[in-house]
Amino acid sequence: MAPSTHAHPTRTHGRATPRRDAQEAYYIPASSYDGASEKGSRRAAGRGGSKLPLVVALVVMALIAAGGAYVWLTRPVSLTLNDQEVEARPGTTLSALMADNGVSVKAGNFVSVGGTVLEEGGGRPLNATVNGTELTDEQAGAYRVAKGDEVTVTDGDDVIEQYTAETATQQPALTMDGVEGPLAYVAQWGQVGEVETRTGSVSGETAQVTTKEKKDCVIKLHYPKPDGGEKLVALTFDDGPSQYTQAYLDILKRYDAKATFFELGQNVQGLPNVAKAVVDDGHQVACHSHTHPLLTKLDAAGVQGELSQGFEAIKNATGVETTVLRPPYGEFKESTWLRSNGLLSLSVYWTQDSEDWRRPGVDAIVSKATAGVVPGSIILMHDGGGPREQDLEALPKIIEALQARGYKFVTLNELMQSDGSIPQDIKSGNARPPADTVWPTELGDA
Repeated sequence: MAPSTHAHPTRTHGRATPRRDAQEAYYIPASSYDGASEKGSRRAAGRGGSKLPLVVALVVMALIAAGGAYVWLTRPVSLTLNDQEVEARPGTTLSALMADNGVSVKAGNFVSVGGTVLEEGGGRPLNATVNGTELTDEQAGAYRVAKGDEVTVTDGDDVIEQYTAETATQQPALTMDGVEGPLAYVAQWGQVGEVETRTGSVSGETAQVTTKEKKDCVIKLHYPKPDGGEKLVALTFDDGPSQYTQAYLDILKRYDAKATFFELGQNVQGLPNVAKAVVDDGHQVACHSHTHPLLTKLDAAGVQGELSQGFEAIKNATGVETTVLRPPYGEFKESTWLRSNGLLSLSVYWTQDSEDWRRPGVDAIVSKATAGVVPGSIILMHDGGGPREQDLEALPKIIEALQARGYKFVTLNELMQSDGSIPQDIKSGNARPPADTVWPTELGDA
């Protein structure tokens, strides 16, 4: 019997499963690919695909913002370089700023203590200031440009080799400035100088370098000259106070005239109330020594004793502190200044000597006192030291004669105040040496 061409079903455990050919094995039932499944797939695809453009847009915007900020922050700013307006980006170094603007400087040299060049260009590379502040080399290297800076660069300084040093002091001397004048005052107080002897550690050279300038004590001789030629004159009286002094004060008050009284310390001690009355009436008191010796004949202790006792007596009686002296007999030499040890600041002479001490008669006193008077004149008279009746009679005539010529009578301090060339401390009548003053013991070159 011929074999049957019908296929028999394949049996499995429990149930027969229809056999499929290869094409049927890839058949997809319609129920598994319906419309609902397609829409869901499209929605899922849509959600996944829409995130990418958003992210890209945000990244682009961030990059644009960062770029804009960078451009803004690094835009060129204006500043000045050696007084020329330039532009540079913030953060630019000093060397780049110089190079960009064609500015070059020369480095200093490395030199010996004596100034010999040991290495060209071995000194500071440059000097730089920013907004008025000088920069160190390290600060110059770290500097970065900022808006509005004022930058100055110049050639570098030389650098001196290391050295050892020995220091010596230079003592001030006393010198005179000027030929003549009724005022002799301390125009400069003395100060010690210092000189270093340096020995170079590389070159072996030695050199002397002044590290502190010596200042000599300078005594200035001067004729007072009121600014603008103002007609001012100073009446001065020596040797008081005495029994005549109050009469002088009464005459001066009557004519609204001021004067200066150079008083002896011992007389002030004997008549303290009279000395005080001089000050109370608006006049000036100053020292005429203590006992009226010839100061040029005294040693240092004697000169200083006469000055200190005279000044102290005036202070005790009147409350006035002064360092102004009229030396007895008008004698006060350079050597006397040395012996004074700086106790006085001003020695006062005169331009008109009334010669009342001779008692030549009233008319002679008036003539001598008024002859040749010019603005700034200083008239010498006395209110003590002997009979003064002639002076008391002559004084009103002297005042009237000069007032008629347009002169005003002032104290010595007031006369000095009118002269702009006199130092202010001297004008006070009580100038004192600064704390670092060293009084000289030797005379210098005249």
